[in-house]
Amino acid sequence: MSLLDEIRNLFGDPSPEQVGKRESPPVPEPEPIRVVEVAAKDLMIERRNGSPPLLLDCRELFEWKQARIPDSLHMPMNTIPSRLAELDNEADIVVVCAHGVRSYSVTGFLVENGFAARSLQGGLAMWQVQGGEVESDY
Repeated sequence: MSLLDEIRNLFGDPSPEQVGKRESPPVPEPEPIRVVEVAAKDLMIERRNGSPPLLLDCRELFEWKQARIPDSLHMPMNTIPSRLAELDNEADIVVVCAHGVRSYSVTGFLVENGFAARSLQGGLAMWQVQGGEVESDY
């Protein structure tokens, strides 16, 4: 940097290399999506108390046929973005999968799209371990 450039920088004049280059203000990070999980025992209590949430099972069809929570709506994970209109955006939704991983992701997606959704912690596996009722096609 030349002496002239140093003097310009000292007094706030940009150097010729800096002319036209302006720093844009920092873009704020978006708020992270908060995913709420519900324990199997708590969901069982909710179902017994008469105001059950909509259970959205996001597993594949072969998994759903093997075992599922009665009255759950089956909607495989990869179909949900194109089927959002089928869901009531006023409903309390609990998303179910096998172990709670897929349902966590789907819940985040639903919350991001304006739905009130929670993920079943531990999925259907924990539901069964805790004594939850299941039905099957077999």
